[in-house]
Amino acid sequence: MKCSYRPLRDLESPSSAISSYKHVPLRLFLILTAMSCISVALNLATLYAWFYSTGPFHPLLPQALYSPAQNVVEYKTVKFHSGFGADLPVYDQPPSDEVDEAWQGLYQFAYSKIPRNQAIRLANKTYPILGDRPTTYMLALDVFHELHCLDEIRKAMYSDYYPPSPEGRNTNHMRHCLSSLRQSIMCTADISTIVWQWSEKSQAAKERSDILHTCRDFSKLQHWAKQNFAGEMQNMSIYIPDDLVIS
Repeated sequence: MKCSYRPLRDLESPSSAISSYKHVPLRLFLILTAMSCISVALNLATLYAWFYSTGPFHPLLPQALYSPAQNVVEYKTVKFHSGFGADLPVYDQPPSDEVDEAWQGLYQFAYSKIPRNQAIRLANKTYPILGDRPTTYMLALDVFHELHCLDEIRKAMYSDYYPPSPEGRNTNHMRHCLSSLRQSIMCTADISTIVWQWSEKSQAAKERSDILHTCRDFSKLQHWAKQNFAGEMQNMSIYIPDDLVIS
């Protein structure tokens, strides 16, 4: 038996193909198809709404808990410094007034204030700011706390330049800083790839830490902090009654 080729236009029409499924009426088939499409659309909309309400979705690092700075988060590619030889940014140089000023500039606007409608969305309740009407609330983005801790550890490395704090050097505060930095490093878990490359000078394969990273744009967060700066830390020994309830 020979099978002759038939162009596509000569095959069964869609209507005749559908009608061959006699056990599924055309109207029912269309209704089921429409319901399936609506279900998929609703599921996608629900998923999008959930991500939008908890933070800006990014394939690398979704923000699961609300932060008032989440809307300014942007990502960019940054090449790290190695910290060896001449590849030393100002932060890694020996202590000086210029180095101190650079470090302090990283977290000088750490103390922020936010309105009540943002404070109520936080995962944890925070304290009101004394004297503000309408009431505002205090917070600090953890990145600035981490930079402050790192600066304290840096100063401890240069005991001949920086006098010890009234607490001393091996203190609970210093252990707190080390613990905070360790947990933050584990939390963010940078998966950028350190590589090894052949060095003609050393005649060995050498680790390269001056590599490209996908980073949050720190300057955007600094700008947010500057816009929301609360000024000097208030007297924390004054009790302020407040009815803020975290939902």
